[in-house]
Amino acid sequence: MTDPKATEPTPTDPAIQSGSYALGALSAEERAAFEAHLAGSEDARTETTGLSDTAVLLGLAVPPVTPPPSLKASIMAQLDGTPQLPAVDAAPAPGPAELRARSRWSQRPLIALASAAAVLGLIAGGGIVATSLVQQGQYQQQAAAIAEITAAADSQRRTVELPDGSATLVWSGELASSALIVDGLEPLPGHQVYELWYIGEDGARPAGTFTADGSQTSRVLEGDMRAGDVIGVTVEPRGGSEQPTSDPVLVIETA
Repeated sequence: MTDPKATEPTPTDPAIQSGSYALGALSAEERAAFEAHLAGSEDARTETTGLSDTAVLLGLAVPPVTPPPSLKASIMAQLDGTPQLPAVDAAPAPGPAELRARSRWSQRPLIALASAAAVLGLIAGGGIVATSLVQQGQYQQQAAAIAEITAAADSQRRTVELPDGSATLVWSGELASSALIVDGLEPLPGHQVYELWYIGEDGARPAGTFTADGSQTSRVLEGDMRAGDVIGVTVEPRGGSEQPTSDPVLVIETA
């Protein structure tokens, strides 16, 4: 009779590390092993994309709230009246593995806990494995940029309704950066794309292109955002235009 425990995955089995990978919680060695696993498994790529999208969606599920100043005073007052345990012997110095773990947690915070916007999964589906991994890196860069914007001290957001969905812009003046999250934009023919624009007193500045399929997707705008810029989206020929050639399908004001 087969021992069921003999078939149970170990904690380091790449097959069960998709969640940790999506949150950036693997060591360099674990990440390399998992990416090798991704290269040979379409199911793993699809699962990892879904988990990454879910993680950043959780961050957007609740509007950010600024705690009242009284909260800190209340906590400190409780600490002052809390008996302290006697001092214990100093713990041994952390080893190399623990230092690496601490570094990962300080340098790569969990996106699920940041007020991150949802981003488009780029690695789902087959295709050339090398291309998928490159796209995965692009996805992670987008997610990291959105997390940085939403975590900024001056981060703001505005949502407008679309005929079949909504669009949310998140931006930070300090970072001069913004990202658009859209849901419900209809797909375009292959020869067209949606193009983003920063629109200021001196006219429209191109800020990148994206495609849509009616589901939720997102895009970090290229270039620097200026105070008072309006963000617009137009339909343009594939490859984008230097100036808008159609009326905007979406406009969001930031001032």
